[in-house]
Amino acid sequence: MVQALCTSGNHEGLKCGVHGAAVALAALMAAYNIAACCFRRDRHLRVNAVVYTLAVGWELKQTLHHLNRTGSTMPVGVMATVESFRAA
Repeated sequence: MVQALCTSGNHEGLKCGVHGAAVALAALMAAYNIAACCFRRDRHLRVNAVVYTLAVGWELKQTLHHLNRTGSTMPVGVMATVESFRAA
């Protein structure tokens, strides 16, 4: 079962959904830490803000990768974003 799930091309919609949820969660955590950093000057809040912001970028890249693999049609703006991530 795990091997079938992890095989490239299988269950891409599920993988896209999981990474999409991770984007939302990481964005929420980044926003919290950025806001908290404005009121409290703790070093760990700044570090967390950077880490979670990087996590948003990474998970967004993974989400778009799996979305592209599903073969679904994407709006032009989303496709431009996918292409810019591919170039990186």
